[in-house]
Amino acid sequence: MQEKITSTARIFNFRIVVLSILLGGLFSLQTKAQNFCANELVIYSENFGGGTSATGSPEVDVTGGLIFQPADFLNDGYYRVVNNTQQRGEWHSAPDHTGNNDGKMLVVNGTNQTFFRKEITSTTSNFLPGSYGASLFLMNVNTPGTCSPNPLLPTITFMVEYNTSATGTTGWVSLQSSTANAVAQSATPTWIQLGGVFDLPVIAARIRLTLSDGVVSGCGNDFAIDDIKFATCPAGGPLPVQFLKITATEKGAGVAVNWSTASESNNRYFSVERSIDQGNSWTLLNTVNTSGNSNLQKDYNIYDPKPAAGANFYRVKQVDIDGNFKYSSTAKVNIKADKTAISILQNPIVNNTITIDFVTTSNTYMFIRLLDVTGKLVATEKLAVAKGSSRHTMQSLPNLGKGMYIIAISDENGNLLYNNKLMK
Repeated sequence: MQEKITSTARIFNFRIVVLSILLGGLFSLQTKAQNFCANELVIYSENFGGGTSATGSPEVDVTGGLIFQPADFLNDGYYRVVNNTQQRGEWHSAPDHTGNNDGKMLVVNGTNQTFFRKEITSTTSNFLPGSYGASLFLMNVNTPGTCSPNPLLPTITFMVEYNTSATGTTGWVSLQSSTANAVAQSATPTWIQLGGVFDLPVIAARIRLTLSDGVVSGCGNDFAIDDIKFATCPAGGPLPVQFLKITATEKGAGVAVNWSTASESNNRYFSVERSIDQGNSWTLLNTVNTSGNSNLQKDYNIYDPKPAAGANFYRVKQVDIDGNFKYSSTAKVNIKADKTAISILQNPIVNNTITIDFVTTSNTYMFIRLLDVTGKLVATEKLAVAKGSSRHTMQSLPNLGKGMYIIAISDENGNLLYNNKLMK
């Protein structure tokens, strides 16, 4: 479906909220439904009903290949609406988020596709200009250790669009969407809230809610969705963000970056950046969703697993919903390279290339071997690695089929330095 995206969309106020301890930590949970808006009036809600049998749903978008499967749940791209998350043995056994007796939810064995789309029309005439909120609850259903050591983690995007025409498939204007990136596995079943508040500046005939999964097929990309809601937001917008502090501390082989805010709202996201040349140039490390509307101190953290040898500088860029931004102060940490460190930049393998980061204390040679699960040698390289931080991309690989591979890296003396699984 063709979408019309205009410059007008850039002025919409959309406050992204993901209630979580971000980037690798466990997500926090509020078991009761949480409103983005004071005195909200719910226009549309979907809690998927109740019952003990697995069913399909007319709201689920199957045009991208998603299949209702009532019997087994082995393949990617399967879904069912059901009252317990444990549709495979390694998944959490948990009820829905709503809390109704035998309440159901949407459970998906995920792949990279749009899986939910709902058009909403006003019960009166049209949607008037003003503030509205859209939200849902999301769970990574996998228990810790599933698909270890490198499970795929769900990345779910929730988009709200409007259309001034009451009919037709074109003319949709996209609002800036909210995304839950790499939703972590958790020791206990954990729901996180995803969504935000936006300002609609014109009269609209229709609103469209779309959910999509940004992760390819493979082991670990499995999730549940419940309590999708669209509501008015008469209280309107949020307050600005005030930074308190930022710190960077060496932790293991990497760096822990921590920062705090005294208050926040009207806040779209944080971007964490790193410089290894005294602040002359900066590289984006990660984007972090906000903790939500608050007048209390909020603490955030990320982990940089691959700092460079020497001085590393970190700063946080805070971006408002209107596109304005400001930077935190800068934190510095010195990393002394006293051993060889190796890490794979991207797993699963994309476009038949493997990118490897090295940190070494001297110039050396590395021997790289890629094997399939039977132990058969698929590819090999001998590589000259310079002292300090460097990156190498294996590009002359054969056309790899889907499945698991083993990458083994040894030094020039035959010592095994790195051995791990890769998915394709």
